[in-house]
Amino acid sequence: MEFASSHVLNYDDSDDEFISEGEYKFGIGGSAKYAATTGRTVAPGGRSFVQSEGNYDNIGLVGQQSAPSEEAIYDNRTFDGPEAIYDNKIPSKNKPKVPEGLYAELGAHDSHHYSELSANAPPLPPENIKKTKEESKPMKYRRADTNVVAVKFESLVKSVDFSPGEAIFCENCSAAFSHISKIIDGQFWKCEFCEAENISEKFAIQDKLEKDDVTYILKEGSGTEADSAILFCLDISGSMCVTTEVNGNDQLMRSNDANVALMESRKQFDEPRYVSYPGATVQPKTYISRLQAMQSAIDTQLTRMEREQPDKRVGIVAFNNRVIVVGDGSNPPVILHEEQLLENDVVVEVGRSIPLPAPISQVKRCLADKVFSLNEVGQTALGPALLVSIAMASQRPGSKVIVCTDGMANIGLGSLLYTDTEYEYEAASVFYQEAGKYACANGVSVSVLTMEGEDCRVIELGSVADATGGQVNIVQPNNLSEEFGSILQDPILACKVSAKLILHKGMYFRNEDTEGSVVSRNIGNVTSDSEATFEFGVRKKPVMQVLYDNLGGTMVGSDQAAEEPIYDTVMATSAIEGLERLPFQLQIRYTTRTGSECLRIITMDRPVTKDRQFAEQNLNVAVLGTHAAQSTAKLAVDGLYGEARLNAIVTQKLVERHVQQKEDDDEGIYQTFVSNLAPIDSELNRVADANNQEMNASPSEEEEATSPKDKKAKKKSKKGKIWRKKVTDRSASIFYKTKNVTGKDFYV
Repeated sequence: MEFASSHVLNYDDSDDEFISEGEYKFGIGGSAKYAATTGRTVAPGGRSFVQSEGNYDNIGLVGQQSAPSEEAIYDNRTFDGPEAIYDNKIPSKNKPKVPEGLYAELGAHDSHHYSELSANAPPLPPENIKKTKEESKPMKYRRADTNVVAVKFESLVKSVDFSPGEAIFCENCSAAFSHISKIIDGQFWKCEFCEAENISEKFAIQDKLEKDDVTYILKEGSGTEADSAILFCLDISGSMCVTTEVNGNDQLMRSNDANVALMESRKQFDEPRYVSYPGATVQPKTYISRLQAMQSAIDTQLTRMEREQPDKRVGIVAFNNRVIVVGDGSNPPVILHEEQLLENDVVVEVGRSIPLPAPISQVKRCLADKVFSLNEVGQTALGPALLVSIAMASQRPGSKVIVCTDGMANIGLGSLLYTDTEYEYEAASVFYQEAGKYACANGVSVSVLTMEGEDCRVIELGSVADATGGQVNIVQPNNLSEEFGSILQDPILACKVSAKLILHKGMYFRNEDTEGSVVSRNIGNVTSDSEATFEFGVRKKPVMQVLYDNLGGTMVGSDQAAEEPIYDTVMATSAIEGLERLPFQLQIRYTTRTGSECLRIITMDRPVTKDRQFAEQNLNVAVLGTHAAQSTAKLAVDGLYGEARLNAIVTQKLVERHVQQKEDDDEGIYQTFVSNLAPIDSELNRVADANNQEMNASPSEEEEATSPKDKKAKKKSKKGKIWRKKVTDRSASIFYKTKNVTGKDFYV
């Protein structure tokens, strides 16, 4: 476990901040601090501009260069005050004097990082769009804090010292007895997390625990690493005939006779690809289809695995209006069609019954021949092909399925073509969610590659990859081989991984499905880059306050006095008040590559502070940045764009405060944070504008503690489903990539 600060922040009252419409509209790129670190200029309200010698247009972008001018140039969509923006080429003798108080408003550090404003400039012309009162009103949002913990899985199976015996758990909260636990009279343990009393004779055995990190073997494995399988799930629908231009000097990939004949016939109708003139060097052009590019990429990977991983098992599943289970190519293919494509149980049964592919060293030539015999025709039965591939791979935990497609599923299970009604789309969406759960439960990782420029509904396909620790990428056909290689070279360290984090009863988890102090997550397969983050808050407890009358006595009514004090629960305080240290425990269950089932328990305690500034000064930006990226992306995937942007903005403000407190004012830390969050922030802004989605804030600290969680979740779910259906493949790809951001991306 790695924490976002050296201390847990304890607070009594809610600590909210307001986000202005300008800050929300221009996101993290509109921050004055970001402008100062990147050479951008900032306008009142938070908008930043790239420093340029040209004029700004009226939407905040840099226009073409113009001659020096003393006339004011306005930005009607940004400025609310009477000041004007001047062209940067104004002669210095006529340069207007900037009012003293303006530097603070702009957040500029020196004369290079602010717009030149004039107090004597003429007033702004009226804006074309009239803002309503609600649109201009700042939104209240909970101030980001440092109560975040990250779990990195890269060392999950490295140098593990297995502990003898078995773990002992609290009967109330399931926390394990650890090195910080205290035993009374040899058999009495008061849980340090929930304070429940546990009695057992086994405590005497565990009394000698000294390590904060212990691992128990729950079930012995085979002792040797099983050969995992790779299943390529390949689209061979009619749209895979679309061609792409490649360098004519490149060696043309191998192709089957039908494709060669087709390409030759097309050449007769092709227009000239170049213009020849005396002395010109002719650069011939070649056009290949998406299918040919995919076949070549697969063949390259088969050759590499035959050389480097001869025991790797590789199989092929192709799909158009049928599902063709090629396997390793040594047996006749198994074909699913018509009504079989609509039967979930039938598809799974077929996949489980097909033998695993033989090692690639034995079937490489045969398998390559099968790959190059594929032809593009028909529709896209992607859903059944995906499910049968997962079922085949599930015979060996730790296996991978790589889906390569250029179109939307339009036939069979998971069809997304005819989903005009909310029910139809929800049914298709649920299919992919369940496929992800099935793959995760069986230790299968699914990655998805789609062709650039096509609508494949990546938001739904990506949910399978997201649930299983896979990758989601939109690629050019010419780059398929590199993308395949990247996925294959990222080995799975452990599968069927689940993580349970236990907090002190005075704390709770934010943005989780539970209101308790214990949360569990199914992580699925983990690689060296896998990382999960958790955010926690401090509970409040009521304090009974005595009500006195003006005469020093207690009041029951207007005409009656009482001997006993009268209490009113109007006060509230932190539920961890008075505690100097707080315990944390992480329990990870996983299956190794040798088949052993293990339980790893990490227990730590952290000091507590009520000084927010101190906690922020000791901030670990890598942990906080990872959480900001992952949580923002999760909200975006759920369709909650407004909350996603606000989440990124308030976290950016926290990083700003941290950097400002550092003596060296390390700008590199801040810029690294912004560079990782900027792509999704920009995309969210674009999507929100395109869909006219208004700014909306999440509940503040006080509202979050009092509102029923099930009602809030239901409201968010309904709202998110509406926007989720409109998500483009481009947006979905950015969202899923951001969900996979790790602490390594934040190191300067």
